[in-house]
Amino acid sequence: MRLIKILLWLGYALLSSAALMLVTAMLSTIVLELREAVLMAFLALIAALTGALMITASFKAASKESASEAILFLVLFWTVVPIVCSLPFYVLGATDSVVTAAFEGVSAMTTTGASTLDPESLSRTLLFWRSLLQFFGGMAVATFAVVILAALNLTGTGIHRSGLFTFRTGQLFDRIVGIGQLIAAIYLFFAAIGFMLMIMGGTDTFTALCLALSGVSTGGLQPFNGPLANVLSPVSAIVLAMLCMVGAFNISVVWDFLRLRRWRSFARIFTHVEHRGLFAIAAILFLTTLFFASLYNFGPALLDAFYFVSSAGYRYDVISLDMVPAPVLIVTALIGGSALSTAGGIKVIRLLLLFRHLGTDIARLSHPSRVKPIEFRGQAIADEEFLSIWMYFFGYTFCFAIGALFLGAGGLQLQDALAVSAASIANIGPLLDMTLPSSGLRYADFTGLQLTIAATLMLIGRVEVLIALSLLIPATWRQ
Repeated sequence: MRLIKILLWLGYALLSSAALMLVTAMLSTIVLELREAVLMAFLALIAALTGALMITASFKAASKESASEAILFLVLFWTVVPIVCSLPFYVLGATDSVVTAAFEGVSAMTTTGASTLDPESLSRTLLFWRSLLQFFGGMAVATFAVVILAALNLTGTGIHRSGLFTFRTGQLFDRIVGIGQLIAAIYLFFAAIGFMLMIMGGTDTFTALCLALSGVSTGGLQPFNGPLANVLSPVSAIVLAMLCMVGAFNISVVWDFLRLRRWRSFARIFTHVEHRGLFAIAAILFLTTLFFASLYNFGPALLDAFYFVSSAGYRYDVISLDMVPAPVLIVTALIGGSALSTAGGIKVIRLLLLFRHLGTDIARLSHPSRVKPIEFRGQAIADEEFLSIWMYFFGYTFCFAIGALFLGAGGLQLQDALAVSAASIANIGPLLDMTLPSSGLRYADFTGLQLTIAATLMLIGRVEVLIALSLLIPATWRQ
């Protein structure tokens, strides 16, 4: 395993983090928060120098990499970069706890949307930094899914394969830059449109900027307290819901629409199998909300259903998803969005394939000798190729249960531990508030140990469960 190659790309990741800090410093100057501007510029300089040293020390590394090196880079990226990006929360005085600052950085980077901080007590610099981190994290999630996860799943059902990825052996890292730039441009395009539409809908410029960056990355953090209805007009709330769904859509389908600009590619946004699954789940959640709330909550229930299935988790009104039983919300959160998206969870396509496989097996009970192939994307899939999806499902369930067990051992009640574990591993932090735990628990009440466990689950959800578990196998390290 050539660690020097991984060091090279971690250096590039730190340079990207430094660039984001510099952008934040520029905004701080514009809003006349000069102290914050100086501190952000100082942190940007440190991150840039560290990244430059790492690149210089490993610039002549071999151009080819193995699957093990790609896995290790993915894990180290989601470990090192969020910690580096958490420094502004500590240095700028948002918290005096290193653990809390690290939790805030991990939550923002993984687009989980959980926070221990009061947004109305934060400077505009930190509010913008949180939003920018969510955008950066969402872009990284989609990029790694298109490049690294697709390369690691070339066989089997290939849920990460797309037209965006052209596999060439040993050139995974080289593909990250090109695909990353394309995905960043796509999300920036939609964020810019959403930003302008929200301003036209009556939202102030700074709030619209933060929500546009957070919404398209399905982040869930907002620059104010309370439901969206307190600040946003219905028009702005609808725009935000559309941004969240764009983030939850398959990025390859969205790119085809922008690239081809044809009616057929536009229609595919609504007819793609993953997107139809998302709409179906949103419809079920919407009807469930109306059943437990009332018909008077029609509009808020519809908006909140789209916010929730995208894994953003915004709330337009107080009386909405809060009325839905906690188990329904937890199961919906664990499902997640599309495979090639910024959303978290198990992913819709995995569950659709598992149900299709399960239905075929049930049909075979009445005709044991019957040969009935399972088709996906026009290709027949052998039974043994579903093993990875079943493994992922049980691995995800195992991590969710172990997370709840550790949180319970850390002092949380069972209902609270289950809600926090689901919110963390599915990267939908606002789930905790919606499940209304009997203790009235909030993230600000967490101990350092509980914050550490929750942050670890967030990272596992972003790294992909099987990749995280593969690190426990000695063969991974022996390569």
